[in-house]
Amino acid sequence: MTYEEVIKELELLRAAGLNPMLCDTEVPLVDVPVLAGTPSDAGDVTSNEYVLMPRKLVGQHPVFLIDVDGLSMHDADIMPGDRLEVQMDTAVNDGDIVVAEVDGGFTVKAFFTDGDGRQWLVPQNTSFAPILLDNRPWRVIGKVIGLRKGIPRASYADCAKAVLNASRQTRSEGAATLPPEQPTILIFRKYHQRRAVDYNAVRQAVERVVLKQMRHAYEWYAAYRVLMDLGLIDDPMLTRFAQQMNVWFPDASIRCSADRMGDYAVGYTARSSKLWNVEMYRRDMRQGQSITAFNTLLHRCEELYAALFPLPLLEPGLPF
Repeated sequence: MTYEEVIKELELLRAAGLNPMLCDTEVPLVDVPVLAGTPSDAGDVTSNEYVLMPRKLVGQHPVFLIDVDGLSMHDADIMPGDRLEVQMDTAVNDGDIVVAEVDGGFTVKAFFTDGDGRQWLVPQNTSFAPILLDNRPWRVIGKVIGLRKGIPRASYADCAKAVLNASRQTRSEGAATLPPEQPTILIFRKYHQRRAVDYNAVRQAVERVVLKQMRHAYEWYAAYRVLMDLGLIDDPMLTRFAQQMNVWFPDASIRCSADRMGDYAVGYTARSSKLWNVEMYRRDMRQGQSITAFNTLLHRCEELYAALFPLPLLEPGLPF
């Protein structure tokens, strides 16, 4: 159909009392987060589909909303879970934060032209490298004109600690406490599901599955997470767990550190490891963590679950 034929059809519809509008403006059809990461990441997970809309409806400079995933714009206070207001078909100057289509995927960066006339997309995080746009397919989709912060959430670990401390305060002052000369049962429950647990077997499983394969300090968190999930740990405090592991394994090549484990004892990985998956972790990921480290952690948890199931018991049952 030619342009003249389209205009004629529109006139006929208007004569019939209708209000037709020509769909002549491309608007991105975005149903996934825009990555504040590398173009290769963006190309893997984002969509570059567009829908045609009438210019009269969307205006001269259409605005759309898009969610953020990634940390490359951390220093500009653009964080995972934030929502960007992006204005299309508007002039872009150096320093403007833009959503660009690069190599078939969307990404958010600062636009910049250097002294030689080369154009760049510059992350606002020194951990990421600027992206030179020469000799690669790209275009600016729009300029960021507004930022809506993600919904704040409290730390699961902090809530658990607060509830535990409140519960302790309600206990009677004469409640029995374990003497310090018994470090092997410092933080472990004496009975699990009305049965006595062979903690020597638990120690051997942790040593065989985690300690002998350990390459990084964060792998201690796998042992902590599994023992918590199985209800074997009586106190969800990383410092006490680290003390226990250092008593159990004094010759370990990598010492158990509460600070290093604390990097993972927050957000999504504070839940049972049975609920973990890569995509959820990617959205919850904090600076300094990586998908590779998460996969290692998950693998250690799965191995330790298998080694402790069924739980090693000293007795088949107790008379109470």
